[in-house]
Amino acid sequence: MTSFSIATRMQALLLAGCHMALVMVTVPVWIGLMRWMAAVMEGERRLPDPTAHWRTLLHAWRQVGVRSAAGAQVTAVAPWLAVAAGMVAVLLVPSFSVGMPGGDLSDVLVIGGLLEMAFLALVVDALAPGLARPGHVGLRVVAGGIMIQPVMLLACAVLGMCLSDGTLAGLVRQAHVADMNLVRVPLALVAGALVVAGVGEGDGTTSRLSSAMLEDLAGPDRAVAQYARDLLAVVWMMLARDLIWPEGIVEPDILPRAWVLVPMLAAVALWAVHMLLACGCVAAIRVFMVSGQRHAGWRAGLALLCAVMAGVLLFAGRGMG
Repeated sequence: MTSFSIATRMQALLLAGCHMALVMVTVPVWIGLMRWMAAVMEGERRLPDPTAHWRTLLHAWRQVGVRSAAGAQVTAVAPWLAVAAGMVAVLLVPSFSVGMPGGDLSDVLVIGGLLEMAFLALVVDALAPGLARPGHVGLRVVAGGIMIQPVMLLACAVLGMCLSDGTLAGLVRQAHVADMNLVRVPLALVAGALVVAGVGEGDGTTSRLSSAMLEDLAGPDRAVAQYARDLLAVVWMMLARDLIWPEGIVEPDILPRAWVLVPMLAAVALWAVHMLLACGCVAAIRVFMVSGQRHAGWRAGLALLCAVMAGVLLFAGRGMG
């Protein structure tokens, strides 16, 4: 093994560590900011503290854990399984740089499968104790989550036609060397479809359902399950951001070693700005477009419409080209 390959692997591990720390620490912050923006748009007089969600998770973690006798082994494992699947998905969705381990596996289908695995782990966590209210709410959430399946299929089909190798790392490299005008609008529509279908946070009804799913949990189990739910929402927003603004992600291999820290810090700052915009967009969608009792149906319809329009515009653009 040459010194160059060792340095490359060390760089990839360092980037992965910084990326994971950045995302995992800021997950509750983005959720708190999203709730604050939704409250501002709804005209509430008493606005929530954006940092209160961090304190809520820490308070739940410090409480004494209580588990139902029925399904205790499942409720002990399922929240951690959801977090683990979410963390693997985070590793595949770049924030400020490509070149991390697993970049060749950053396919939208793989990422969506990991997020669905985490979602199902949370549902199993609600069904395991055998209680009526959490179980009934879990079934309702599953019925609403089924809508992501056709959206994912259409999104993967469109991205397969847009990208050379079908991965997010390939999209970033393509954005730095090629003209993206032909596929920019279809990619933005796919991103909107994934966010509308995948992110339930910010909608009052969905948030209440998620809280009811976890009402039987206490202590660290509840804190981990809540964090896993928030992590899924943030990963969907990160995925949408990468599809819309792939130029904001740097390639460390093409940067001068002496000045590599400057563009990295700029990319981190740009990622934070883009995530703020993503939080605002999700909050606006939840407040103005898919709110109300029929929120699940509106979400499904709007997500499918965005995915179908992405395919139509991509075919039309190629036909005219």
